[in-house]
Parts: sequence; C-alpha cells; structure tokens
Amino acid sequence: MRARFLLLALCVCVLLLALQPQLADAKKEKKSKAQSTPAPAESSPPTSARDDDPVIRAVRGLRNKAMQAMDKKEYAKSIETIREAITKMHDRVFGESRQTITDPKEQSMDAASYAQLLNDYGTVLIRDEQYEEAVDVLEDASTMMKKIYGDSHPSYGLAMRSLADAYMAKKEFRQAIDKYKTLRHHVKLGLGITHEAYMEASLRIAEGYKQLGDIKRAIKVYKKVIKDQDGQVNMETKGMAEIFMELAMAQNQLNGDIDDAIQNAEAARTMFKEREGEESLNYAFSLNALAGVKMRQHKIQEAYELLHQAHTIALRLFGKDHKMVQASAKTLKDVKTKMDELRAAAAAKAAENAAKDEL
Repeated sequence: MRARFLLLALCVCVLLLALQPQLADAKKEKKSKAQSTPAPAESSPPTSARDDDPVIRAVRGLRNKAMQAMDKKEYAKSIETIREAITKMHDRVFGESRQTITDPKEQSMDAASYAQLLNDYGTVLIRDEQYEEAVDVLEDASTMMKKIYGDSHPSYGLAMRSLADAYMAKKEFRQAIDKYKTLRHHVKLGLGITHEAYMEASLRIAEGYKQLGDIKRAIKVYKKVIKDQDGQVNMETKGMAEIFMELAMAQNQLNGDIDDAIQNAEAARTMFKEREGEESLNYAFSLNALAGVKMRQHKIQEAYELLHQAHTIALRLFGKDHKMVQASAKTLKDVKTKMDELRAAAAAKAAENAAKDEL
C-alpha cells in the first residue's frame, strides 16, 4: 500500500517537473505578445547632434528592424540586420571613422551603443538556438559593459544575465551558475536582497543545481533567500512566491521534512493568490505543488481536489488541446483511479471485518 502511495506521489512530482518548462514557455509567449518593439529612430525628432548623425540614425533603424524580426521569429532576417548594424557601429568605434569622433563623451556613447548591439545580437542568437556563438558574443558584451559602466550598472547586469542564460541553454550549468552568482552579487549590492532581480538570480542558480542533479544545493539556495528576508517577506515581490513553491517541490522530491514542505507549499499558494489572483496560471501551479505534498501525506482526496482545481484553471486559460492541459488531465485521471481503488479496497476490508464479527 505504501509503495502505491509513493508511486502515485512520484507521478505527481514528475508531472510538476514536466509542466514547468511549458509554464515557462507560456509565460514567455504572453510576455512577448505584451511587449512591442520601439518604432524606428528615424520617426523621432533628433534631440542632439549625435541623434542627427546619419550613421547613428541608420544603426538605430537597423536595430529596431532586427528586434521586430526577432519578435516575429524571423531569426535569419534579424541576425542579418543586427550584423549590419554592428558592422556600421564597429567602424565608428574601432575603425577609420573613429578618427572623426573627437568628443570623449560621444566616443563613450558610441562604445555603449556597440556593447548594447552585441547584447541584442546575443539575445537573437539564443532565440535561434545558436548557443556557441551567443556565448562568445555575450562574453564580449558583458566585458565591454563592465568597462564602460562598472559592475553596478543595470546594463552590465542585463548583459551578465543574457550570458548566464546562454550558458544555461547550452547546458553548461556550472558556468551558468557562476555567472548567475556574479549577477546576484551585484544585484545585492545595487538593489538589495528584497528586489525581484535578487529572487530571479537565485531561482536560476537553484535551477542550475537541479539540472546537475544536486537538489540539496538547490534547497540551500531557496532557504538562503528566505533567510535573507529576515522574517520580512514581501508577498507581492515577484520571485518570492516562486522561491517558496520551488522549495516545497524540492523538499517533496527528496522526501524531506513533510511539515516544512506543506508550510512552504501553502505559503506559495497564498502569495500567488494575493499577487496574481485565483484564476492565474501561477496559482494553478502552486495548487499542483501543494497536491504533490498532500500525496506524500496520503491525503489523496485533498490532493485530487487541488489537482482538479488547477486543471480547471489551465483548461480555461489554454483549452483542452494544449499539451499541459492534456498532461494535467491524465494525471487527474490516474489519481482518481487510484483513489477509487483505495476506496474499493477499504470497503472490501470493512465488509470482510464485518463478516468476521458476525461469526
């Protein structure tokens, strides 16, 4: 009987792990639709002599076109266009055209624009799954950003994050972890340990450890973030609810302290409810995480109700043909089958005991 419970709980955990990339994809899709690429620079009136420079205007126009092509998933076109912009800017920063730029302030602005173009180029390469070149490009971009702005500037942080993402996509998880740690250190110094950027970097570090199979290290990362808050957890800070949810799932995966896991899962559910509402996908995902812990507690009925509620939300958001919804439906069916089997076994046992009592 215990083996059956553990097997079913494992099935729920596997589903949660399988659904997470799909959840991330859903978030990315929603985010990409919400974002719009800025209009070409030529449509805006110049605000300085540099803005009116033909090369600068051309580079900005090319950059905007490249980003628009990336938004449309036209990666080859985006890469070709951004390379053209980089070539023009490279000549201005490192080539013969540099001699015509005598103002140190303008030279610094040109270098910053070039570094930003490299970062944009790396982003497109990641989208196109050209991770090897993306890493090379983003290493250069982050180095330039640091020299230009210093290591506490948001532009350097953005470049470092893109570089870490590239290593993660390339499945070089230790390098990714190192970069995310560097990013988190500078976020801590610049924005503090309560900022969502600190939460996000910590989540990515933990994800790197999970990819390496080191769940214990991931748990330490989650717990450190919570400890860093010193009991003053802001429920509305993006990333905080995710920390609690991931911690509960990791504890459940390692058969850790059940009381701690249930407390963290319930905290995540409460935070997502307050932050995003009861109809949000993140709230549904927190219900799944809580259901996984309930399975370990052998509270099958409660787990089923949580899974059913989460499935209803996903169905309403994505429709029955979505892979995530189909996977959720299968798990829900499996849990109900096991629940019915347990009820039948309990009824049979009760009948057997009653018959013995009559004798």
